[in-house]
Amino acid sequence: MDHFLPQLSFAFDILITCLLAATIFFAVKLSRHLDSFRSNRANMENLIRELSSQITRAQEGISVLDELSSNRGDELRRSITKAQALSDELQLMTESANSLAEKLENMAIRNRTLIDEMDDKALGLIYPGAKTSAPSPVPPLTAVKTPRYEETLTKAKAEKVAEAFFAIRDPDFEADDDESDNFDGEFSSQAERDLAEALKRRNPQGKK
Repeated sequence: MDHFLPQLSFAFDILITCLLAATIFFAVKLSRHLDSFRSNRANMENLIRELSSQITRAQEGISVLDELSSNRGDELRRSITKAQALSDELQLMTESANSLAEKLENMAIRNRTLIDEMDDKALGLIYPGAKTSAPSPVPPLTAVKTPRYEETLTKAKAEKVAEAFFAIRDPDFEADDDESDNFDGEFSSQAERDLAEALKRRNPQGKK
């Protein structure tokens, strides 16, 4: 058995030598990988720094975008509120304008009817036998004060109306001056008296 001990010792030496060779091989390989990692460490650090900077910029951009969207949203809401208020005002103005136009139309119709009635009454006073047109019904005017004839038809307009009616001279009427002088007691309104005064001033001119 003693002659097997040197062989067994030699085998262990060979095994240890193989293991040492494998250890040296893997150590050299690991050393090369560590050298490669150390050489690329600076690039890795630069990449990490750039990535961190990009993340920070992205966060800042998101914050700015959020602030801008909030401000634009507030401005848009204010614009919508202002537009709604303007729309309500325009609607109110439109309704007021329509109501005013309707009132003005009613006033125009009523004034035209009153003028036609005054014309017929004046024609009846000057020509008692003449037929006057039937007065059209006066439409009611709600919430509007009825204008007085002396406020809407001035003395000059009364003279103009008189000239339009009496462009043709009537000898019978001009001959009866005393009867025309007594017309003042028969008039019931200031407008009729103004019209009679205009006719009185015209009669002397016709006689000349």
